[in-house]
Amino acid sequence: MHRAVISFSLLIFFALPLRAERHVVQLTNGGQLEATASTDSEIASEGNVELSFEGFGSVILPGQMIAQIEAPAVTEDEYFDQASNFADSIGDQWKLALWCREKRLTFPFERHARRVLELDPNHAEARKALGYQRRDGQWVSPSEIMHQRGYIRFDGRWMTKQQAALLVAEQRQKEQLIDWKLRLHRWRQQLGKSNAPEVQIDFNTLQDPDAIPGLIQLLGQESEKELALLYIETLGRINNPRARSFLMENAVYQNNPIYRDACLRQVLAQRDPHMVEFFANLLKSYDNIIVNRAAFVLAELDYPTAVFPLAAALNTQHLAPHSSRYTYFYTTLKPESRFDIDGPKESYRMLTLEEFMGRSKNSYDTIRVPNQGVHLALRHLCDGQDFGFNPEAWKAWYQQEHAPKSPSIRLARDQ
Repeated sequence: MHRAVISFSLLIFFALPLRAERHVVQLTNGGQLEATASTDSEIASEGNVELSFEGFGSVILPGQMIAQIEAPAVTEDEYFDQASNFADSIGDQWKLALWCREKRLTFPFERHARRVLELDPNHAEARKALGYQRRDGQWVSPSEIMHQRGYIRFDGRWMTKQQAALLVAEQRQKEQLIDWKLRLHRWRQQLGKSNAPEVQIDFNTLQDPDAIPGLIQLLGQESEKELALLYIETLGRINNPRARSFLMENAVYQNNPIYRDACLRQVLAQRDPHMVEFFANLLKSYDNIIVNRAAFVLAELDYPTAVFPLAAALNTQHLAPHSSRYTYFYTTLKPESRFDIDGPKESYRMLTLEEFMGRSKNSYDTIRVPNQGVHLALRHLCDGQDFGFNPEAWKAWYQQEHAPKSPSIRLARDQ
């Protein structure tokens, strides 16, 4: 095989010449490119890959379109020098294929192995190397084997029909989420600028859960208080787990009291006894303000099952003022005029004092704090009873009032 023929064939399969500093990029659809791949360049956002082609610029591909990125073991010239020593015969093409495999040139290896099969369809080693199997006296290709196993080729990968259907459904949902974000954004842009806006949304009847991420995004950008309250009401009306979790968190974490109260109203409209566990966990927060905010919500939910966790949180351990001076407390930040959809840093969101102390290299002084908000919540839940800051007294009262009574049993006496 002449060098010119090899070069022409490579250009067909590789699109660009192979260079030592470039990568072999295997695509999920079966294609292959030679380019310099980068996942942390200035223009490649998270999850994407920038492929740079010398003399041709660069392109950005989603990470899911790339199956593998390999550094070639040889240069283009080294490959040509080696390939020029082999003829277009069964023996030489197989030797060249083995050399390519040794040098981790996957695509050239497959090309030369397939050339061997074109010259000798019964070449057993080439068949096996390309994934063929012998069944009932016939060679069966890898794709035929996968089909027999119930797999289909979808989006460049082998998977079951169920997996493919799930991917299609996930993709459709992503598209619907994006559509809602764009629609809500356009609606807000047009608001007040046209008597007949192109996009119209009836928030009073909006029930589509796919609109939730778009509503939350819009809420974080809104400067008009009345519109922000409208978005919060709409999230509550959708009554979906994702919206409910967002509202429950912000009924405690949100620093703007107007928006925090608005979220609480929506939480109470969806009042459910399972909510007690979520807010009871916040009573363990290293931030004393969060403890008392959570207690207030538990009082408003008005479920007696909150008495035990509230009693346990009457007196809680917290950082002493001089130790907490340079520590992150989201609740001490000045409330923003807009709804803060991010809230506390994720690593601090559900942090207990024990967890905070365990991960810090600094030493801190702590003090025991009587929580007035917790005390008021207990009085509300216990019909005005007041046992002060005595946890055991509150628990004893609850057990007496709410523990199931044992039925009286009359035993018949022997006559």
